[in-house]
Amino acid sequence: MAEISRRALLGRSAVLLGLAAGAGAGFARHVHHRVALPPPPPPAALVQALAAQQSVRAGYEHASGLPAGLIADAQAHRQALRALLELYPGWRLAQAEPAPAAGAPTAGPPVPANRQQLVSAVSALTDQLRHQAEAWPATDPHAVEVAPVLASIAASLQTHRMVLG
Repeated sequence: MAEISRRALLGRSAVLLGLAAGAGAGFARHVHHRVALPPPPPPAALVQALAAQQSVRAGYEHASGLPAGLIADAQAHRQALRALLELYPGWRLAQAEPAPAAGAPTAGPPVPANRQQLVSAVSALTDQLRHQAEAWPATDPHAVEVAPVLASIAASLQTHRMVLG
């Protein structure tokens, strides 16, 4: 059997003692876990604008005698608003959650049933988007993207209002 020198025995003992002390200190230490906070919800103004736009788009699809370009514009407006909402992580999180149960009330304005209601809905959405574009907070991290898109959609809807009468 090989003999271990005193120096080797003391060195190994010191290493083992250090490991034991480190492990003991690790177990005695309180661990503070950071709790993951969900991202803030997207701006309510954008969610409301999307809901109103979807109502107008549905009204376009139910109305007869409208130029096809209006429906195509409405689809482009929907895509632009959804792209803006995708900038906000809270929107992506909300989209990943399960859908509400069948029969649950849906949010958003009702679909315009006739041409007069459609003109009113387009006018209201135009005014809403114009106001939101002007009042969008400059402190919002996506303000340079959001405000111009809202103003552009409002301008487009202004021409829709003229076409609808």
